[in-house]
Amino acid sequence: MIHRYYKEGQKLDVAGLNQITVLIDRSETELTEVALNEWPSGLEGPPHLHAAKDQIFYITAGEGIVTVGERDYEVQPGCLVYVPAGVIHRTITTSEEPLAYILYNVFNNSKKEGHASFADHIEKVKEIRRRQAETGQYEIAGAETAGESDKQGKYFSDVKIGKVYDFGSNSTILLLDRSETNKVEFVFVHWPPGNKGAMVIDKEKEQTFFVLSGSGKVTVAQETASLKAGDILFVPRNISHSTETSEEELTYLCLTSIVTATKDENFDEMYQRISPELIEHWKSGDTSGGE
Repeated sequence: MIHRYYKEGQKLDVAGLNQITVLIDRSETELTEVALNEWPSGLEGPPHLHAAKDQIFYITAGEGIVTVGERDYEVQPGCLVYVPAGVIHRTITTSEEPLAYILYNVFNNSKKEGHASFADHIEKVKEIRRRQAETGQYEIAGAETAGESDKQGKYFSDVKIGKVYDFGSNSTILLLDRSETNKVEFVFVHWPPGNKGAMVIDKEKEQTFFVLSGSGKVTVAQETASLKAGDILFVPRNISHSTETSEEELTYLCLTSIVTATKDENFDEMYQRISPELIEHWKSGDTSGGE
């Protein structure tokens, strides 16, 4: 388990353009990386693409425009943007305060761009990003190139709107399905006050929680962590975990990085297969592990 607060971590300067605060480094996971990305007021970020990773931006502060392919999305706190691998994108700050978002990277393979850490990645690309910002062009010497992506960017003005799935102990709103990304699934999760879920073990995926509101605790293997708004929690694959709320509700965003081949083509198939057993575990008070 990795448990950190979203404003605390290693600070990386990207050629004077933006600042990255590393929250979960690629060196600590199989396919996942998470950071806080901050763009100063008045900045037009470099147009660029990533051939080997999908990205998700959850806006926490400021206002701006995120361009994904041919689409411009106006963003503010609470918005979510999905950027598929291979698609050109850029960030523009339009507010007087910095535009900040939780940056999720999910790599397409274990090579992770061939860079050992987020710091190593920034060191190798920062001059390219500087030249891309100066010219307004992504096609410069040394920049990544990729073929046309078969995935589409997506934008959500409110992460609390979507198809709801009832797991008994909690409800989940599906935002990004595995069928429309490369190796990503993304949901909003709501736990009522005073509730406790069954123990679960995910063999195909690793997960990252970003707490939006409320409090509670998560037990991962034999370790228990208290949760509050702003906390980031990473759960490795093949490790048992369970969630329990306090006297107030708990809400969080959950990023799923799909590491191995899955039994189900989409979230709905997975829900239909596992929810009856999970709900039965919850109703009976059985805390033993399940999928």
